[in-house]
Amino acid sequence: MCRFDVLLLIVLCVDFGMCYVNLADVECGLVMGRSAKIVGGSDSLPAEFPWAASIWRQGTHQCGATVINDRWLLTAGHCICSVFDEIYKSKQLSVVVGYTDISTSEQNEKLSKIIPHPEYRCTKKTNDVALLKTVRQLQWTNVLRPACLPQPLASDYSGELATVAGWGFTNEDRGIGTRPNVLQKTDVVVVENKECNSWYESKGSKVRIVSTQMCAGHEDGGRDSCWADSGGPLMVKGDKGHSTVIGVVSTGSGCARAKMPGIYTRVSKYTEWIVSSVNEDSTRSGLNWFFRSG
Repeated sequence: MCRFDVLLLIVLCVDFGMCYVNLADVECGLVMGRSAKIVGGSDSLPAEFPWAASIWRQGTHQCGATVINDRWLLTAGHCICSVFDEIYKSKQLSVVVGYTDISTSEQNEKLSKIIPHPEYRCTKKTNDVALLKTVRQLQWTNVLRPACLPQPLASDYSGELATVAGWGFTNEDRGIGTRPNVLQKTDVVVVENKECNSWYESKGSKVRIVSTQMCAGHEDGGRDSCWADSGGPLMVKGDKGHSTVIGVVSTGSGCARAKMPGIYTRVSKYTEWIVSSVNEDSTRSGLNWFFRSG
């Protein structure tokens, strides 16, 4: 695996089939060790998704996130918005990393910086992506690893089987569903945007999926992300086992409804912004980061 500057990484990624972007100093998207709001899902195994993180506010889980290197996490923009449609201050949020069962967490990581996408607005559903920076450097273990990012010109993944994971509610009706402490997972199919818009329209919905978004679910419903899964990862696994986060849980109409699949922020549309934001911050800090393409 070679090291390249950011521009060269992007060019080379175009020429390889199964390509991903790695912002970490270790291999991304790999599970190093494992013991033997998702609707229609099941408990994930310990360390099955070692990059999955939980955002906490006022002592409880609020949203999901994804670890992408030893200081940065990826999440949804609306996860960092208060009820007053203002961006939270970094001291108001913390993250739990390296735990499948977040009730057993011994320590929350404090944040030093919150960066929403420059075109995101709390009252809007587009450009729903943000970055979180931890105060301290994370230490890699068998239960804490970084995920890979898609190349900027990645395919749209239509028809591919993907996995979504989160600690959100298990039913659209919160009176029936629970918010489990153990990370839940379920498989969903990526739906081409045009078809997804057609499905929503057939249900009388005015929702329109744009190019920076993507849909994933099932035509007959039954399995989906749900409340408090927001910000969490939608993942596909490559031939060599590297898991790439292709979507961030964003929005939808209810949970697991027929012909109303979950709507995700399409990460490939923001890979360059993510890389440049992390790189710019690291440069200001006097650090030398190397970005890898696989």
